[in-house]
Amino acid sequence: MSYTITIISPVFNVAKYIVRCMESLSMQTLAHIEVIFVDDHSTDNSIQLIQEYITMHALNEDWHILQTPTNQGPAAARNIGIDAAKGKYIAFVDADDWIEANMMQILYNLAQEHNADISSSAAILDFPNDSHKVMLNPRVGCGTLTKCQRRFLLQHFVSNFTTMLFNRGWLNQYNLRFPDAKSSEDSSFIGQCYLVARNIAQIDTPLYHYIIHPDSISHRKRIFRGKEKHKAFVELFQFAKDNHIFKQYRLTLYWIYIKKVIFSSVIDYIKHF
Repeated sequence: MSYTITIISPVFNVAKYIVRCMESLSMQTLAHIEVIFVDDHSTDNSIQLIQEYITMHALNEDWHILQTPTNQGPAAARNIGIDAAKGKYIAFVDADDWIEANMMQILYNLAQEHNADISSSAAILDFPNDSHKVMLNPRVGCGTLTKCQRRFLLQHFVSNFTTMLFNRGWLNQYNLRFPDAKSSEDSSFIGQCYLVARNIAQIDTPLYHYIIHPDSISHRKRIFRGKEKHKAFVELFQFAKDNHIFKQYRLTLYWIYIKKVIFSSVIDYIKHF
């Protein structure tokens, strides 16, 4: 089967949210979508719910369940999904979030129109009190990235990789994967992507719903994550060196490190107390 897009979703103890996520994936208006759930050794009935949904809706041909060797975190799960994907493009959806029915269609059309390595939308933050907030990616428009635009993206990006569609051939060309770290692995991944992206395409329409809830891994209070953040950004620096662009973007990369490793670690510490 030739797929337009592969959607990859790590799964770990998301039984409360997974049905809503699956419904949003199955309602996509774009045809020929592959969905890969990667079980990171869930201890609840998340995987059972996925299996039941696949069977009930006869999705066995296009929806698959893989598993990490041990509980390793979402970065490892996403990498397993990338390696197994067959789609021309790859998208990531967290299993406790959901997406608009036309998200993949819009991003796919956008990527095709602009021959983009990355196409992206905006996101909506959905809070427990039913309030909402739109989260935008830094805006440079559509087309071939200039050095100035690349530096702007690197200096101002937030880790909204779930709002993005990635060309799989391009990801494999540069071996773009999430680093083996428990924190800032998403920032390192996006930094690597922006360093070597040729063409990008952007819209400000919010299509991804990012659910804010107390048991979200990214919103738990975790102190002393500095070593893991440092580990992730060491990989970003090494990636730039391996691709012979470190000197060209050295000051920008140092600024990212200061902002996303040093400053954020200090803020984590202060918030803890």
